[in-house]
Amino acid sequence: MSLLKNGNKRNPPSLRTRYIALTLLLGLLVISIVLFFYSDAVSTKRQVTDELVGLNAKLNKLDGVRSNLNEIYRNIDLFLLDPTQGNHAEVVHHLISDSIIYTRQLNEEFQSERSGLASTASALGEQHSALRISVADLIDSRMDVNRQYPGLALSANEMSSPQQGVSNSFLILIAEIENGDFEPKSVELYPMLLKTRSLWLSQISQMRIYLANRFASFSNEILVTQAESLDDLHLTFLNNVDTLEALYANEDSFEGPDIVAMIANESSEWINIFQQVRKISESGKWRSDSHIMKSNLIPLTDDISASILSIENLLQTQEQSVAERLRKNTETLSTLLFTIVLLFLLYISAILFSLEWMVFRPISSVAMALRSKAFNIESPELVVSKSREIDYLVEAFHQMDEQVNQRENALEHQALHDHLTGLPNRFMLNQRLEYQLLTSERNQKTFTLFLMDLDHFKDVNDSLGHATGDMLLIEVANRLATQVRKTDTVARLGGDEFAILLPDTGRDESELLAKSIFESITAPFSIGEQTINVGVSIGIVSYPVDGNDVMSLLQHADIAMYIAKRNRTSFSHYDASEDHHSLNRLGLINDLRKALTNDSLELNFQPQVDVDGTTITGAEALLRWNHPLHGFIQPDKIVELAEYVGIIHQLSFWVLDNAIAQCSQWHQQGISISIAVNLSVQDLANPSLCDQIGQLLDRHQLPSEQLTLEITESGMMENPARSIEVLKVLSSMGINLSIDDFGTGFSSLAYLKQLPVNELKIDKSFVLDMDSDESDAVIVQSTINLGHNLGLRVIAEGVEHAGLLKMVRSFGCDQAQGYLFGKPQDSVQFTDWLTRSAQHEAVLSQKVGTNNH
Repeated sequence: MSLLKNGNKRNPPSLRTRYIALTLLLGLLVISIVLFFYSDAVSTKRQVTDELVGLNAKLNKLDGVRSNLNEIYRNIDLFLLDPTQGNHAEVVHHLISDSIIYTRQLNEEFQSERSGLASTASALGEQHSALRISVADLIDSRMDVNRQYPGLALSANEMSSPQQGVSNSFLILIAEIENGDFEPKSVELYPMLLKTRSLWLSQISQMRIYLANRFASFSNEILVTQAESLDDLHLTFLNNVDTLEALYANEDSFEGPDIVAMIANESSEWINIFQQVRKISESGKWRSDSHIMKSNLIPLTDDISASILSIENLLQTQEQSVAERLRKNTETLSTLLFTIVLLFLLYISAILFSLEWMVFRPISSVAMALRSKAFNIESPELVVSKSREIDYLVEAFHQMDEQVNQRENALEHQALHDHLTGLPNRFMLNQRLEYQLLTSERNQKTFTLFLMDLDHFKDVNDSLGHATGDMLLIEVANRLATQVRKTDTVARLGGDEFAILLPDTGRDESELLAKSIFESITAPFSIGEQTINVGVSIGIVSYPVDGNDVMSLLQHADIAMYIAKRNRTSFSHYDASEDHHSLNRLGLINDLRKALTNDSLELNFQPQVDVDGTTITGAEALLRWNHPLHGFIQPDKIVELAEYVGIIHQLSFWVLDNAIAQCSQWHQQGISISIAVNLSVQDLANPSLCDQIGQLLDRHQLPSEQLTLEITESGMMENPARSIEVLKVLSSMGINLSIDDFGTGFSSLAYLKQLPVNELKIDKSFVLDMDSDESDAVIVQSTINLGHNLGLRVIAEGVEHAGLLKMVRSFGCDQAQGYLFGKPQDSVQFTDWLTRSAQHEAVLSQKVGTNNH
């Protein structure tokens, strides 16, 4: 029934028109205000920003001048320490030139701005020019040692002549006596002459010590002490000279008195010059570069720093002023933003007010009516005339109500049924199991649950595509539906897994049905132009023997199904003793995934040897997994788990990748042997197998003829047509193909002739006991002859002592493999064994020879 009274229908104004008009009006008002204030604020901000950029540029130049000044001072210090090291003088010159450029630029900018800082900047430039002159004077002074040390120049140039004259005079007087040219009357003359000469030498030494102390010490106290000591020596020396003059006055020496008088004069001249040296040395001018630094450079740098600071302070004051203008501009923008927000709040308030009267209240009344209708409650008829959109809302509700009813029915069906087969899904099966548990418990009756999945369904998907796989699942569902009663439930749980719930069914009846289902499913399917064969594994549980809740029944049925698959039987009843094995299996499956992901698996290698027993021709890669809890896991078990969970292709790829890489590494080391790798039967159904192998050979740069792929005889026979197709492609790539475990699969010789293989490997079960079992020996010999007649190479496995080697050699076998030649070893051990080729060939020869004897 319609919620609207027919008499109230009219054409009210549209809300959209109202809101558009109001929005445009307020929008124009807001935009006008915003544009006016925004234009003014942006203009001000741009002007202020330009001023800040200019101030920052000036401050940066000023920082450059200050930084240059610090570098100038540092390089001057380094230059004064050692002028010969580095190019400090040149660096100082460049730094001063750069600073002068900066000051000129600042001066020009200040003059263009008519700023009062122009005079300060000009003075700063003049100070740098004066600094350049002072630095040049300092450098010249430091490079001229006599100019650097005026006292040293005076001592070297002025004192040397009188000093040498006095020394020579003493030598003449002493030589005159010692040579016998003059024999003094006074015994005191000669000792006094030696003593006075010694005093003279002491004065010279004291003078040198004085100069050394001047260079080594910046204190004048020690210099005064040294000078006073020299004065004391000189007074004593003069007294001795007076004594010598008195002694020579009474002697007959021709030159003696004159020489002594000359000693007195020259020593006085020498001491007078020393007093001049002392005056310079004990003044602030004893070192000219230091004097230049103190009197010129340091005051100049202080003046420059003061000028920089003055300019910087004024610039920072200007910057603060500009920043204040920027702050006010920001406040203006904030006020503008606040105004905009306020206007929008007013606008929103107006909108909300109008929405309340024209939308919310009418919609609330409509919602109450809809809620009443949803719960089938009587509701008054609506009188709606506020807006056109509300009328549309109510009319749309009636259409929606009809659609919802239809979709609810469709969704309910989708939620409880499999979209592909139309069978009940896992959710519906669980519901019916819950119901069956309640009724069976109440009525004290039993029921049976089948859990099954298809064998080799993944091969169909991989080889023929998912579309074919989907059609196969539909056909399987149809066949299952024909096998059960109307009261039974056939459900698809996902993938290739199905379940059947059988109320009021006992063990015997369930076995009959399981056999019938097995026969039905294993019969060939015709899908398009393909004839497909699949198997089925059925796990059976019964209530209440095997469980009394949904979870335990499904779990136990899964265990029973796994046992059926493992034992290759059509069906299996749940056996509680298998629980532990099943849990271990689930744990191993998870651990295998992790081991494959984390690269925790290993490859061992066993040599393949020519029938002479001494020449190694290749190696077989054998998969190893040392489980941290369960220890060594058999390779067959690893392959079984990988096939069960669908990761066999990834496992085979890992083995191929590592084996080919290892063989390539051997070839790079100069060890030319081939590598053999086992493939799973499921690998032949992998459409990417050939491409993957080709890519691995290219990646590791291994010639294809160095790779042998081993496939079991029974594996090839599971799908001969597919096997022949894949093997032909591999053979065309140059890869060697081998039938592994030959003799155990009961294969057809007609198919064997069609297989593009190069090699047969006789299963070790026939070789191990052939020296004591004549039947095994006949089988081995016949197999070798058969292989040779087919043009194939033959390898015997399980050769564990020289007697067996001798037999296979006598049968004409080509190669052998077994513990006689070496047990499987990891890559490091096997590589080390191979590199000692001469040694291990000698050992093999010794083994073969010893056992033959």
